[in-house]
Parts: sequence; C-alpha cells; structure tokens
Amino acid sequence: MNVVPQLIGYPRIGPNRELKWTLERAWSGRIERDRFAERIADLRRAHLAEQRDAIGPGGSVADDFFLYDEVLETALMLGIIPAALTAELERDPFAALTALARGTPEREAWEMTKWFDTNYHYVVPEVEQLPTRLGPLPWRAPLGDGQAAWVVLGPFSLAKLSKVGPGVDRRALAAAAGTALWSFVRERAEATPAFRLQVDEPCLGLALTDDDAALLDAGYGAGGRLRLATAPLVTVQFGSPAAETIEMLGRLGFVVQMPLAAAEELRGTAAWDAQLELVLAVLDGRSVWPDDLMPVARLLSALPDDGRLVRLVPSTSLIFLPYTVDGEALPPGFQFAREKARALAGWAAVLPDGAPPPAPEPPRAVWPAVGELTARTPRPERRAAQADLHLPPYPTTTTGSLPQTAEVRHLRAALSRGELDEAGYHQAVGRLITDAIGWQERIGLDVLVHGEFERTDMVEYFAEQMDGFLTTRHGWVLSYGSRCTRPPILAAPPTIREPMTVDEWRLAQAATDKPVKGMLTGPVTIVNWSFRPPRVPDDQLFWAVAQPIADEVRHLADAGARVVQVDEPAVRERWPLPTVDAEERRAVYARGVRAALNHVFAQPAHVQMHTHMCYGDFGEIVPLWADAGVDVASIEFSRSKDDSYIRLFYALFPDGHLQIGPGVFDVHSPHTPGREVMDQRLRHFEAFMAAADLWVNPDCGLKTRGWPEIERQVGDMVAAARARREALARAGG
Repeated sequence: MNVVPQLIGYPRIGPNRELKWTLERAWSGRIERDRFAERIADLRRAHLAEQRDAIGPGGSVADDFFLYDEVLETALMLGIIPAALTAELERDPFAALTALARGTPEREAWEMTKWFDTNYHYVVPEVEQLPTRLGPLPWRAPLGDGQAAWVVLGPFSLAKLSKVGPGVDRRALAAAAGTALWSFVRERAEATPAFRLQVDEPCLGLALTDDDAALLDAGYGAGGRLRLATAPLVTVQFGSPAAETIEMLGRLGFVVQMPLAAAEELRGTAAWDAQLELVLAVLDGRSVWPDDLMPVARLLSALPDDGRLVRLVPSTSLIFLPYTVDGEALPPGFQFAREKARALAGWAAVLPDGAPPPAPEPPRAVWPAVGELTARTPRPERRAAQADLHLPPYPTTTTGSLPQTAEVRHLRAALSRGELDEAGYHQAVGRLITDAIGWQERIGLDVLVHGEFERTDMVEYFAEQMDGFLTTRHGWVLSYGSRCTRPPILAAPPTIREPMTVDEWRLAQAATDKPVKGMLTGPVTIVNWSFRPPRVPDDQLFWAVAQPIADEVRHLADAGARVVQVDEPAVRERWPLPTVDAEERRAVYARGVRAALNHVFAQPAHVQMHTHMCYGDFGEIVPLWADAGVDVASIEFSRSKDDSYIRLFYALFPDGHLQIGPGVFDVHSPHTPGREVMDQRLRHFEAFMAAADLWVNPDCGLKTRGWPEIERQVGDMVAAARARREALARAGG
C-alpha cells in the first residue's frame, strides 16, 4: 500500500508575519509597486519551501498563497467585481482587492464575516453579473510545480458564500463559475502537464438540500475529463461530505477528502469504489494537541491493497495554527503547523504496518460541571436603578479599543526588550488613558472607555492574567487581511488572584465626570478564540471560564463602575455547523452559553451591563441570550446591512426591550459614510425600535484606525446622534 502525506493549506502570514508587514507597507504607500510584487513572489516561494521542508520529498504541498482571502481572490479571478472597479482590476489588481476588502475614503468595503466556525474571516463577494472566464491574479499565477497543488475555491462554495444581485440566479452563478474554472484548468493541463489542482469546497460538508444538490450539479456539470496527470482533489474541510457527493465527484475524476470516521462507514460502497485515490483526514488541523495514530493504523491495516494511492491529509488547512512551537516556553507535546506537518510525514512513512515513536502528551485537567441559572433583577427595575446615569437620548459610545498607534506598540516593545521598566511603562499607559478621556470628552461622547492601550489582544490580555492558560511569544494566527492574533491555550480551569482591569478603569474614571465602561472579554469568546483541550464538552469550558470573568465584573462593580461591557463577538463562532449530526452538539453548546452568560451578567441592578457582537450571522444563537441579564448590546450593522438579528434581539426578553446600538460605521475602513448616512441608519431602526432604546456606536473597536480617521468618523457619529436628539425634541419626545 502506497501511503503519502499531503498538506491542503498552511499558514501564509510568515514565521515573523512577513506578509503582514509587506501588505501594511503597501497600504500605507511605503513600498513601490514593482518592489511589492517582487516581495510577494519571494514570500510565496518561502511559503512553499517551508511546506516542502516539513512534509518531506515524498509529500505534496498547497499553493494557497492568497494575499487577503481565498473567497475574495477567487471572485476577482472570475471577474466578479463592481462595474466601477473593472478598469482598476485590469490596471492594478491589488488596488481593486484593497478597495473591496478594506474600503477607501470614497467607498465602503464589501461585507466581511466569519469563515464557518473559526476566527478567520472572509470578504463576501457581491455578484452583479455572471463570470465568463478565469484569469489568475498576478500573485496567483500557477507555478507548474509538480509537488504543489494550485488552490482555488470551488464553484459550489463560491455560489453558496456570495451575495447575488437582482437578476442573478445562484445556480447559474455556480454553472458559470464552474465552466470558467474547468476551461482554465484544461488550458493549464495542456500547457503545463505537471499542473495539479486543489478545489476547496468547504460547504460540501454541511447538510445539503435538494437545491444544494442542483447547485452542485450545475457547478460540476462541465468538470469532467480535465486531463490532469494527478487526480484533482476536492477538500471538504468542515463537516463530512455525503456518500452521494463523493460518488458523483468520483465519477467525474475528482478525489474527495473524507474524515477518518466517514471512511470507515463508506468502505465497500459505491462512493468508496468511485474514488481513484483515498484521501483521508487524519490530523486535527485546528488543535495544538497531538493526534492519535491508532485509529488511522487500524483502518489502513484493515484495507485491502487494491493499488489505490492513500493520501493522508489534515482535517483542514493548517492556517488556523501558529508556525512552530520552537522557541516557546510550553510543556512538551504541543504541536503547531510545522510539527503537525512533520507528524503527518512521519505517519505516512511507517503506515500501514509500523508506528512512529510515541509523542509526549501535554497534561490533562479535570473540568467542573455546569452550574444552575440565576435570575437577575427584572429589566424595568434595572432601568430605574440606572436612571441616575443621566444619559441623553441616543447615547453615544465606542465599543472599547482606541487607536493602537506606533507609540503604543513602541511602549510594548521597549518593555519587552527591557528598555523600559514596569513603572515607566504603566506611567506612559496612564498618560495615554487620560489623554484618551480628554479626546472623548472634546468630541462629545456620552459613555467613555479607557482605550485598552495596555492590551495586545482582547483574549490574550486576559489569558496572561489567569491561571489555567498558556500563552506564546510568536504564536500568531491570521484572522483577516493582515490582522493576526496569538490564541492562548486553555489547559486547565482558569482562576484569578487579583483584579485584572480595575486599576485602568479607576484611572480613567478619575479623569471625567462621565461614566467610563469597565471593559472585559466574555467567557464564550475567550474559549472560542483559544486553543481548547480535546474531548472536553463546550458547556464545561464556557462555564469554567465564566467563573473568573464574573469575579472581575464584581471587582469593577465594587470599585464603583456603573457601566460594564462584556464583549462576546465570538459567541456564535463554534456553534456547531448544520451537519447531519449537529442537533446533539448544538444542545451542549447552547446549555453552556446560557449558563456562562447568565452567570457573568447576573450583577447588581444599578450596574448597566453591556455586550458587543460583530461580524457573524447571530440569528440562530439569539435565543441563547434569553437568560442573560444584559441591558445594552452594540451590534455590527453598517458593513453587513443586515438588521434581522437586531430585530430578534430587540424582541427577545419578556420583561422589556433590550437597548441596542447598531453599528453606524465600519471600523475596518478609513471611509466615513458621513453624518447624513449615519442619521439615515438610525432612522431605519426607529421604524421598529423606540428612541429610548437606541444607542449610537461604531461596528467594532477602533484599534486598527488612526486618530485623524476616527476624528472624522466619530465626529460624524456624534453629529448624527445630536441630529436625532433634535428631531426627537421637535417631535415632543
């Protein structure tokens, strides 16, 4: 039996975030166009070389070097772009990509949302007309490397993940995208016989409807007889493809990635027999814990050697992992991307008959059972207890972070290098906090924030202060564009020994008579943006992390905080995908979210409890908030333009309406829509919300913007709020 390893995706940001720095230099105009192209080509070569070194000469690697994200760049290669930018795509593809991904001072970006149940994001294409051909972007031109498969998003998933405009049929979109892709592949196969293809179809692992089956048929109707020397691979990196899907694609000559458990069930079926090669997902591409070889060995030892090649692949691209554990102070046994790839190569070298030496296992912990729900004081009584905050109608606020400028980053770097001691660092951060309070007062905000200058990341900052978490120095993972995070490792139930945020809140509150929000990250988001231990149910993880976060809310309340915001942008992130086995897993997830949020928000009535959510489809998880005593929620709106889940949240609670601040501008773009557009957005919500329930805020935190940009954006936001107050006063409200 011939067993070979294959990577289906790898971290592209670079071991030292080289792609990040290159992109940001381009966006700021600090690199010439030709030099940028040369640098990108160098980074692409390094990306492939890193994979080859890890997987070895007998394995295959993924040419998945996208600059921003695979969905957006596949759409651009198909010519899916607003008509106003068509010429820009021809003249300067990177500028066109930037306009759609980040926006410009003149136009808003396309919507950005979560990539399935991960903390990666993708840009949602808006299809105005059907594609007719595929033309690679300069940095995506195939290399003709026989060891590397050229990666592209498949027509089925492109059609599922895109927005379609008036007159555009989704099935016709799949057919047109597929026809363009397959024509391009045939041309490449004829010109470069070594050309290899990987088609990513993440949507194929979800439960499919009859309409989905028709969409799949449309996308692959012209996909037969591609004349490739190596069978094209269809990856299904979330969920599990149906037997009918595997058989249908196999008949067309595609080999399909199968989870190990599904492979055991499919043996001897028509789907199994239709596969020219067996592609088995044997490593968890999203976990930093080592994987178990024994189930793989058992399956392969039971298979007859029928001459088919067996490819061992991770469950997903390794883009969700940091590069390497080298240089990290972690207990033995953890594996990042490089270690996972080497483990995969080691398995392939000895299977089906042998076994590699046993790998060390990180320690395992005991997790607490989930506690009972506790009712908070009813909403009308809470609203009365909070009336002495004396907030005006349409109160204005931001969602937490303020610009993390070069000065802020320099302070952290100086502290890390030992050039600045702790006292000097805290003094400098204190000055930034008091200056930020002065700026917010000058611009006219009603509820202020301290700015979070001391925080590298909204999860990592808290993980560093809680027992039970492990953190890294270089464990960067791409979130979107050039934005990276360092996810901590949740290794044991966390605790805190002292308050984590009270000192900064006190300093900020002492500088103003206006209320300053205490700012925390919620337990569900902390778990979902951390590397979680294997085989521990969601509900126990959420409940365990809720304990120290609830303790910190009480510390803030005891210190005098009247407004506390507990951010939950990732509350939906690990909500089990709509696969055939989702119901039972969703019940566990829901139980944990309800218990954790109930525990954290069960605070004294006079403390106004806020939350924040952004960049995800929250509709299905709205009911999970029913037991949380939340008073105010700021929710993204301006980029998605989707008010459906805001309507659901507004009507959720039987004891009165939730106060909501729909985001009136997109913080990931330098663009400000202006006071008039923000005013229109607020009036849109007045159609179904009482003015007394409306807050005014951005979509998200402002850490990635500069002060001149937010001066315009927040200034317009405050002006829009004042315009609505004046209109309310004229109406006698």
